[in-house]
Amino acid sequence: MIKKAHTPKPRASDQVESELRRLILTLELEPGLAVSEAVLMKRFGWGRTPLREAFQRLAEQSLLQIIPQQGAVVTPLAVFDFVEMMDAMSMVIGSAASLACRRLTGEQFSRLDEIVSQAESVSAKNDFVSLADLDYDFHRILAEATGNRYLSNYLLHLHQVATRFNYAAWLRDGHVGESLGEHRRIVETFRQRNPAQAKAVMLEHIEGARQRVLGTMSAGE
Repeated sequence: MIKKAHTPKPRASDQVESELRRLILTLELEPGLAVSEAVLMKRFGWGRTPLREAFQRLAEQSLLQIIPQQGAVVTPLAVFDFVEMMDAMSMVIGSAASLACRRLTGEQFSRLDEIVSQAESVSAKNDFVSLADLDYDFHRILAEATGNRYLSNYLLHLHQVATRFNYAAWLRDGHVGESLGEHRRIVETFRQRNPAQAKAVMLEHIEGARQRVLGTMSAGE
């Protein structure tokens, strides 16, 4: 009799990290907020050790800032940080798009189509939490399709940082703007397997996101 492979149980720190990331990305833990270990432990029943391990990982993802002798603070949403992050993304996204358009599989294209359709549905309901998850999944598939784990990890790190800025902009505007239409155009362009066109449409998408978020941040000041 063949035994089923045992699926390892998630570590406590992984579960804490996942929930904290969700709270940060959806702004339930507000930018600039000092995060109390005691409050989180009482609210969620978390242990101190897994909580501190999660803090360290989220700090590596630029979502938390660890201040010696004081604790953790949710990384503020600053215009300068957003501009730097988008500049970094613009430097690599074109090359990544060129690779991905050559390597995307039929299964990945099908999943991208599903994500775009699902995103359009939840957008109509202003379900920005689900939309943020779908937006990340969309870009995760494109990043993984590059076939380069270093490039993929770097892009996904940048997209995680971008998620909070996008989410804040959607909340302020009450809609997602042109983002979903751009996603559909990206998929259609990548299907043509033309690296130059893929690079161009992705750079256009990133610049569009930059302008939308900066416009929203300026209006909110």
